Amino acid sequence: MEKEIDAAVALFVEKFKPSEGLVKPDEETLKKISESVLPEEYVTLVKEYGFGNYGNGIIKVINPFAYADSLYTWLGKKDENKLPIMMTAFGDLFYFRKIDETESDICSLDVHYKDIKVCSIDFEEFVEDYLLDEEIEDLVLRKQLFSEAFERDGELKLNEIFLFVPALAIGGGENIKYIKKGDAITQQHLLLQL
Repeated sequence: MEKEIDAAVALFVEKFKPSEGLVKPDEETLKKISESVLPEEYVTLVKEYGFGNYGNGIIKVINPFAYADSLYTWLGKKDENKLPIMMTAFGDLFYFRKIDETESDICSLDVHYKDIKVCSIDFEEFVEDYLLDEEIEDLVLRKQLFSEAFERDGELKLNEIFLFVPALAIGGGENIKYIKKGDAITQQHLLLQL
């Protein structure tokens, strides 16, 4: 089992190189994560590498407890069987969902188009079959737009995302001319109000 866990984490960090400035969780946070419903692979990733930007920030490994309230606001209720684990550079969340004692999955919450989708049934599949899929890189991670924004505006800070101004829901476009940097949680809450 440990070999599979290490393989999924290794594949993730090979594809999405850890940026400088990653923040390792303190002992209390690591204990909370380890005792939560989150998969072992995520715990290993956070313990070995930390929270922050991967792949220059195209995807962020996030502190689930820092973003849980934002997720629960979007979902309409608190549910500790659902915890956010990653976020795109544009603020969309990926969250782990424990369905019952034997079933779980990883879902995406698209905060721009208010859409939830199941991505995979486990962390390994999430990395191998979802995140590494070229179509997902293009459509979900917005690889081309991210590259343009990164080149123009530089690296994102820990809690920063690229946001659309105006928001996509009110006439903005997925174009570099509509991109600015901003706080992830603030933007997620704002987009829910639209």
